[in-house]
Amino acid sequence: MKTAGSGGFSLPELMGCLAIAALLLAMALPGYQSYLQRARLAEARAALLEDNHFMQRWYHERGVFHQEGPLAWPELPVIETAAFDIGFNSAVPSAENIEQTSFIIEARPKTGSGLEEWLLKLDQDGNIRQCRQEDSGEQCRL
Repeated sequence: MKTAGSGGFSLPELMGCLAIAALLLAMALPGYQSYLQRARLAEARAALLEDNHFMQRWYHERGVFHQEGPLAWPELPVIETAAFDIGFNSAVPSAENIEQTSFIIEARPKTGSGLEEWLLKLDQDGNIRQCRQEDSGEQCRL
């Protein structure tokens, strides 16, 4: 029983509060990590769409997706986000790309981002495939 004039918490009360706080944190952490993953993937999708708009403008102005002169891709306006590096899936256009007027831009996760199993692929039609590396191979969905 507390006496008049005593203040503060007893040790068992403090330990009980800490246990409740730890339990709440343990319940909230997976949801927060899932939110961060969705936000980083959405940021990468937005960057890929911006690069797609750039490539479509490039094609309408020049009639090809590659640069004139030495065969090379144009420099993309967005080459990274907080969690992803963005670039073409091949170093230079191939004869196949030129004839088919196609390209694929990939968003590859940065090391340590916590998203290493994800890969986003954008094609010339603006389709974004979200791929995940699994034991059975690469699983993609639009």
